[in-house]
Amino acid sequence: MMSQIEYAIKAIAEQLEDNELVYIGLNSIPALIASFMARDLYGKKIRIIGVAEADNPKSVEVSPSTGNPFMVSNTPVFITADAFDLAQKGRLDVMFLGPVQIDKETNVNLSVIGDYHNPKVRLTGGAATAFILPLARKAILWNLKHSKRSLVEKVDFVTGTAKYSNNMVIVVTNLGVLKYDREKKTWFITAIYENTSLEEILNNTAFEVAASHTLRIITLRDDEREYIKSMDPYNLRSALA
Repeated sequence: MMSQIEYAIKAIAEQLEDNELVYIGLNSIPALIASFMARDLYGKKIRIIGVAEADNPKSVEVSPSTGNPFMVSNTPVFITADAFDLAQKGRLDVMFLGPVQIDKETNVNLSVIGDYHNPKVRLTGGAATAFILPLARKAILWNLKHSKRSLVEKVDFVTGTAKYSNNMVIVVTNLGVLKYDREKKTWFITAIYENTSLEEILNNTAFEVAASHTLRIITLRDDEREYIKSMDPYNLRSALA
């Protein structure tokens, strides 16, 4: 069976739209590949910036860190401080996060599993998550281990939240795509993959979700699969599964 990461990458790429300013954070390989896929394979008119401080680089090859300074070779520089300034002004269209936990209220956890003062696991930390998550117009969260331990009723620690924002929040996992409806305060399943099902998402999510009336099935073409391979020839993405 084809790796679920490729489906998630395509699902992320499909969430990006023309004229969006897209910010890629640190160690966000699926978001990196998806953004370039959206721009260069699908022809979407997006502008890609990020923690590497490159302004819409022509092309990149995936490395262990999306903050690789070699991404700025022959590319204008767009410093992180300026990107955060745009976010504060409401002009950053898309940002990505890879939380270990996401809950029913759009809270995310990148800090600890268990009690904060005596954690079972200490995570990488949130960096600017608390600041930028509620400010980006569209927040795309990705988690490639969809289970009741990752999509939880309540996160163990609130690293950041979009609860008090009015932005769009989307979750892309190895099983499908969910979107938060602020009016109904409910997550809706908007897409599944050709090898997943609604039942899998329902059975592996700790909070209540519902199927959208416009539910889509995402498939992968050969050219899409080959594009992903060309961007990540060393298959670094597989370490995320």
